[in-house]
Amino acid sequence: MKYNVRMKTDYSKDVYKQLQEALEIIEQLREELRQAKLRIAELEAMAGKNSGNSSKPPSSDGFKKITHAKKKSGKKRGGQKGHKAHHIELVDNPDEIIEHKIEKCKCGGEIEQIGICKVKQFVDIEIKTKVTEHQMFEGKCKCCHRHVQAKCDLHDRVTYGENLKSLVSMLSLEGNVSLNRIKTMILELTGRVNLSEGTIVKWQDELKRKVEPFLEKIKKQLKASEVLHKDETGVRIDRKMNWLHVLSNKKLTLYFVHKKRGKEADDEQGVLKDYGGTLIHDHVKWLYRFACQHAECNAHIIRYLKGAIENQKSEWAKEMLAFLVELNNKKKNGEELDVGEIFARYEGILLKARSIYYEGKNEGEDYKLWRRMGEYAEAHLRFVCDPNVPFDNNQAERDLRMIKAKTKISGCFRSDEGAKAFANAKSYTSTMRKNGENIYAALISAFNANPVFV
Repeated sequence: MKYNVRMKTDYSKDVYKQLQEALEIIEQLREELRQAKLRIAELEAMAGKNSGNSSKPPSSDGFKKITHAKKKSGKKRGGQKGHKAHHIELVDNPDEIIEHKIEKCKCGGEIEQIGICKVKQFVDIEIKTKVTEHQMFEGKCKCCHRHVQAKCDLHDRVTYGENLKSLVSMLSLEGNVSLNRIKTMILELTGRVNLSEGTIVKWQDELKRKVEPFLEKIKKQLKASEVLHKDETGVRIDRKMNWLHVLSNKKLTLYFVHKKRGKEADDEQGVLKDYGGTLIHDHVKWLYRFACQHAECNAHIIRYLKGAIENQKSEWAKEMLAFLVELNNKKKNGEELDVGEIFARYEGILLKARSIYYEGKNEGEDYKLWRRMGEYAEAHLRFVCDPNVPFDNNQAERDLRMIKAKTKISGCFRSDEGAKAFANAKSYTSTMRKNGENIYAALISAFNANPVFV
């Protein structure tokens, strides 16, 4: 707003100049106050963010009590009424049987055995190190006097077997145990096998190479999948930030380590450029360049809507949150969904907020969220259009959760090769677990150059 003070005869030029300067200062202060209010609102919104209303991790919450959108069911803890109980089953073929019989009665008479009245089993494990020495003799032919030496298939002076390699790999991949602790645990378990960290790293590299044919087959199956989940998370390699990417579904997992988070990594991975199904992700804009269909993770949207309700007091966000939760519950319960009506209600909720944001309040997190939900409406509602598409991207997030546990327990990776070896091997074991395979047996098969295919 500009002020223009008209010159009057009773005002001197100096008074007019001072008044004009004062009005300009007032206007400047008004603008500074407006900017300060916006900044205060922005800082309050930042202070109000937590793992329940934003993308901040739960570790940043501290001792704050966070309320989540999921309501309590009201049921008591533990098994519910009608829940089928599970008991420990007896083993059909015990290794040893000990018979307990009473031969003599208290009266001195001999007991005639009728049959077994009760069976109990004692289960324990035995860790035994088996060392097989191969002795290669030499000799001389008595006829032609030729000197001969026997040979053996073992190349090194000491060779370790696939069982030990698989156990060590399980401790690293599934238990997230550090190399130093693996070395200590194996020595304490066996009493005689004293591995070096270099040997364990060598085995990890061997496993990486032997599961590569399996990974190529996984890539082909992922390209043919109807639904794919995509996500990535930061991981430090030699104290530098890199990214662990994952492409997965309910049966397959493919991990990939790259220095970049975006386009270069996805192009090098080589799956998405040929993919024609539905890709679920967390509003990663560069992924929209791929020709497949896209679905956005609504679990993130639920948190952002909570943030808009708690920090900006947005009424439309409250209505949208209730609407999305209602849709998710209906799909879980198998209720029929009217896609046309759903899109109409969705657009109607956004339309109510149009006047608010077009009157000048087009700043802040709630405005950005409103604009995003309008622009990507089809991706947000893909789960109601396609029964195979879930409400959220939780599959990819669950597949990445283990790397956070590993870095907290074992620390960062020391080299690019170590990180890539972990990604390859973990792709294999994660896929095996999703398909109900025995991880230990699958690792033994892989070390024998015969990885299990699904």
